[in-house]
Formats: sequence, structure tokens, C-alpha cells
Amino acid sequence: MLNKELIEKKFANSIDCYDDNAIIQKIMADKLVSLIQKRKFKSILEIGSYSGVLTKKIIDKFEFEEYLALDIVDSFEKIKNLSEKISFKQIDVEKFNTDKKFDLIVANASLQWCNDFDGTIKKLKSYLADDGIFAITTFVTDNFFEIRDTFKTSLNYKTVKEIQNLFSPSTTIIQEIHVMQFKNSKDLLNHFKLTGVNAIEGANFGISKIRKCMDILDKKYQNKLTYKPVYIIENSKK
Repeated sequence: MLNKELIEKKFANSIDCYDDNAIIQKIMADKLVSLIQKRKFKSILEIGSYSGVLTKKIIDKFEFEEYLALDIVDSFEKIKNLSEKISFKQIDVEKFNTDKKFDLIVANASLQWCNDFDGTIKKLKSYLADDGIFAITTFVTDNFFEIRDTFKTSLNYKTVKEIQNLFSPSTTIIQEIHVMQFKNSKDLLNHFKLTGVNAIEGANFGISKIRKCMDILDKKYQNKLTYKPVYIIENSKK
């Protein structure tokens, strides 16, 4: 089980430097928005608004009447001035429940932090209005395999097949691979820290262990880090 208190703490500590370092997450947000059919939405729900990387892009492109943003971190200050129509709730999405229906539900690089990914997807899809759009990005198996193999710790990423099984056959699912190159292993691990991704329990080691892992990242993986994002767009037909 993921330690949600640790996740909140790590991401709260990284929020002011996140935008400058979340290079892949910004690419993902741009592409996700480009895949959503342009139209006017009555209500939008965003899971994991955080620093507003996706929020800003959604607000710039789409017309809407209401926008509810959720995040485990108290981060309303980062998005409140984007639109007077935005409301915010600090909550773990796995604890969020509502009777409201939304025309658009979005999430960028956030749902992989759920203990019950399948159950959360099913619950969120139940909040879609008729002819609503469910548009998210997450990561799949072998994301950050360099870190997994070196530190023997990782999130429980789904396979593309497992994700496909959660959606209708008509759902658009696109997988990409992005490889980041760092000057050295220190920069690579600092990238983790500055984007909050080091919020995995069990990833803290003594100095000797850290040095050995840095040596592996340098010699075996040439200080490369592999992102494997997946884009999911499903239109509800009720």
C-alpha cells in the first residue's frame, strides 16, 4: 500500500520547482489536450491539479461553466487566479465521492499514485455525464525501469493490456516512450526529487547504498531515465 502521507509531503515540498523540471509531464499535458474534442463543457473535473500544468492548458483551450480541481496537496494558490470559475478540494482521489456528473474528467500523470487503480478508474467513469469525455494520462509497465532495477522499488504500473481491459474497444489509447539523458546520476536523482517522484516508501537508503546505486545508474544505464506514458480518451455513451 502506498503511503499517502509521504506522497503528500514529497509533492508539497516539490511544488515550487515542479514546473521547471516536469518536462515530460508538460509534453503529456500538451498532447492530452490536443486529443480532446474541442467543445463547450458545462462541468470539468480534474484529478491532481497540483501546480496547474494541465489546468492552464484546459482553461486556455475550452469553454466551461464549472471547474472542480482535486489534489492531495493543498495547492489552490497555484491555480485560483486562472479563472473565477475554478473551485478546489484538497483530497485523495480514492476518498473522493460525489453525486455530481461531469462533461469532462481529466488527469495528467497522477492516477498511478492510487492503491486501487482499477477501482478508481471505474469510480471516476461513473461520474461522467451522458456523452462525457474521460481523458487521462498515466504510465505503464517498465516506466523508470532504470530506477526499479537499481533501487528495487517501483510503483505498481499497469500493462497496456490491463489498461485496455478497463475501457471500451472504441477508446483511444496511445503509448509513447521518452528517454531523458542526464549529465550524471546526481542530476538524475535530483530530477526525481524536484518532481516529487521520490515519494515511494522504501526508496530511502544509507549513503553507502545510495553511492552504489548511483554507480549502477552511471555505468549500466548511462544516466538515462525512461518514461513510458500512455494517453487514454474515452467518450461515454449512456
